[in-house]
Amino acid sequence: MPTNQTKVISIFNNKGGVGKTTITWNLGDALARRGKKVLLIDFDAQSNLSIAVLGERFHNILPSENIPYGTTIRAYLQRFLQNEGQLQFFKHKGTYTHDKVDLIASDAWLNVYSESLSVGADLLTGNGIEKYSIISRLIQEANSQGYQYDYALIDLPPSFNNLVRTALYSSDYFIVPCTSDIFCSYCVGLIGETLPRFLKEWQLGCQQYSTNNPHNQRYINLGKPVFAGWIFNGYDTRKPKNEINKKIIAADYVMGTKIAKSVKELVEKLQNQIKEQPSILQNPSNKSFYLGGIEDMNTLIQNSMWLNCPIAQLDRREPVRNLQDRGQWSPEQLDQIKRLTEAFVDIADRVIKYCT
Repeated sequence: MPTNQTKVISIFNNKGGVGKTTITWNLGDALARRGKKVLLIDFDAQSNLSIAVLGERFHNILPSENIPYGTTIRAYLQRFLQNEGQLQFFKHKGTYTHDKVDLIASDAWLNVYSESLSVGADLLTGNGIEKYSIISRLIQEANSQGYQYDYALIDLPPSFNNLVRTALYSSDYFIVPCTSDIFCSYCVGLIGETLPRFLKEWQLGCQQYSTNNPHNQRYINLGKPVFAGWIFNGYDTRKPKNEINKKIIAADYVMGTKIAKSVKELVEKLQNQIKEQPSILQNPSNKSFYLGGIEDMNTLIQNSMWLNCPIAQLDRREPVRNLQDRGQWSPEQLDQIKRLTEAFVDIADRVIKYCT
């Protein structure tokens, strides 16, 4: 069940607070600024990405008396589980997010979908393997309706639950955001231990499915996510005396070095344990797998979320007065907005270059 030309990328770390939602949103917006058609998929029951993009409009798309399934991802998944007629795909646009970006909104009902998935009964037997590949089917149906997305970015919960499995099985690549946090370094290592097991269980399920359906090859291209790199998010910078440009502070530099070491160990684990298929990007020009850095946004991130406006458009809106005393951006904030916008575009350029 290939996703046509769409490159599917999961933004994933099993640790919370690393900026998955912010990066998914702003990277999608930056890819659109490079002329790419982007689909954002909020696959986290907390719906943070959906609320960030849509704001108050999010409440209008939830299930109601007139729209029992709503116009979130639930409208697709619940009909699929209950085998109720034609599956419905709904996309939404953010008021200030780039027009080339569409969103499939989340719903707390995703918890129900996660609970419906059984590794033993559905995956390993091959009998319910379609449940674990539903995102690929959704993207394929979206493309069949003429949208033809270049990239689909999936925002995921901070865990190794079945929603994460489902997304990774349909992904071509995954990107790991990290923050200056000692626990982040540890969690990167956990990915190297857990992902190979996920992929082996997918292979076992596919083998069983193929045994029962020898002429059906619909899942042959799935379950092969490739590690595309990591993003260092939320570090602090300072301008040294008598210097023009800001530099990362020493403590965050040290922590970034530790994370880079953990990423190197992650790569080694993936290479050693996943032999049947490529597990990392073979890119001699980027042996560190570093896709870029996003400095601490401070109050800009709260303004961005409250205004439902990605960083690149933030200077065109007035700041939220509850978040700062003044009614306009300071010169330092305008400079930071510019730097952050350029940083996301730089990462988007690397994604376009490497994830092909």
